[in-house]
Parts: sequence; C-alpha cells; structure tokens
Amino acid sequence: MYKHGTGALYIVATPIGNLKDITLRALDVLKNVHFVAAEDTRVTRALLDHYQINTPCVSYHDHNKEEKIPVFLHRMTSGESIALVSDQGTPLISDPGSALVAETVKRGLPVHPVPGASSLLAALSASGVFSDRFLFEGFLPRRSGEIRNRLSALSERPEAIILFEAPNRIMKLLEIMEEVLGQERRICIGRELTKLYETFYRGTIPEVRTLLDTACLRGEAVLVIEGFLKTTSSAKGPDLQQVLGPLREIGASRADKARFLVKVFGIPRQKAYRIIEPDGDEQD
Repeated sequence: MYKHGTGALYIVATPIGNLKDITLRALDVLKNVHFVAAEDTRVTRALLDHYQINTPCVSYHDHNKEEKIPVFLHRMTSGESIALVSDQGTPLISDPGSALVAETVKRGLPVHPVPGASSLLAALSASGVFSDRFLFEGFLPRRSGEIRNRLSALSERPEAIILFEAPNRIMKLLEIMEEVLGQERRICIGRELTKLYETFYRGTIPEVRTLLDTACLRGEAVLVIEGFLKTTSSAKGPDLQQVLGPLREIGASRADKARFLVKVFGIPRQKAYRIIEPDGDEQD
C-alpha cells in the first residue's frame, strides 16, 4: 500500500497490451505519488487518462537519466514519492530504470516493487516449452557474427531461453538459430501478447520459419527456446565420422563439413565443428 508522506520510489508494472491487466495496488500508487517517471510520457499519459488519474508525468529515459536522477533523489529526500514505469510491463527488464534504482538504494531511500504484467513470463507460461529454469537474454546483438557467437555459447544450456526481438529482424534471427541450434530445437514466438490479435507460433525452428513466411509481424516479439536435451542429439560421434569419410575424400573444407552436419543431422554448429575437430589441420 502507498505510504503518505514518505519519500520513496515505487517500481510499478503496467499492462503489456490489454489495459485491464493492471493491479488495484498499481492504480492506488499511481493516483497518490507526487509524479510518475515515464519512459514515454505519451504512452503513460494514455494509461493514466484511461483510469482518470491526474498525476503529473515526467520523462525519464536513457538520454536524460544523468540530469534527471539528481532531481528525483532531491525530491524523494524532501518527502516526495515517485512511481517509475516503463512503456509496457515490469520496469528494469530491458529498460533504463536500473540506474535510478541503484542510486535510490545507495542513498538509503526506500524502493517498493509493485508487481504485475511481464511479457517474458506471459510468453513462457503459454509457450509449451516447459522447464524448471529459464534464462532471460533480452535482445541479442545486431551483427550476424555476434548473434552466432552468443547462440553458440547458449546452445547446450539446459534452461529454456527467452529473447526479445523486433519484427523486422525475426526471420534473420531464425535463420541463424537454425544454423547454430539445429533443426530439431523447439521454439515459441509470441506476438501482440494480451491484445486482440495475440498469436503464438510453435514448433521446431524450420516449422516456425515456414509459419512466419506468410505472417505479418507487428510489435516486439518474445521468443522462447527449448533448452538443450542430451537425449535429442541426432547421432553418435563414430557414425558421423563414417559419414564424413566421403567429404574428406573430395577435399571438402571444415566449413563445408560443418554445414553438412548442421543441415542433414540438425546438429548445432558449434558441436559440428567439435565433431570434425580431428580434421583441424585442414584449411577452410
């Protein structure tokens, strides 16, 4: 519950699409704090207006946090309370709120979470990709080589992996995922979560790529990737070494052999190179 007369920072989760997905406590806090620190004041103002809340909104984002944080700290020290919100969902998940929270804690001022909607948990819960543990990676790097390196590092993690991605980069990401993680790995992509056109695309990476060929993605997508399962390895090392024999005879490069293992057997790219490591003296 909001505490009157006590300077504090409230981390308030807001809806990720459906405006009904807000808690009664969140509405109480938003009504009673002195102001709301918002990533985009236009987005937050629309939410506040919907619930007839007149609390002032102040812009707070990556480009102005250096100048805004000292002001916010002074106001909290003077007894004012602030609600920190992001455009959608729970703040501090891939947004700039962490710097303000860290400085508030450093000053010894109270920080209160007001939990609610979260796109990554919403996607995981409905994905069908179940695991006792999950790993949240947020947005992957932009460059293809960096994406491959990061996915290779994650390729044998047993946890379900959750990613955010922009719609215009989804197909490129799936292509690299198929190359690195193999064709058998199951994934789920959620779009427009909690909205009218909420859609989930489930299946192996190639199956989801086929589904998306004719789809029109809008808005940020959430990807849930099945964790690595040792029992789903496509083939044993000795058998694969035998398969590689003809490729050795025609002088195929290590890169060509790796691509063959990835495409034919669905083996993760990094593992394919380990299998052909005995040929490491060959040049690509």
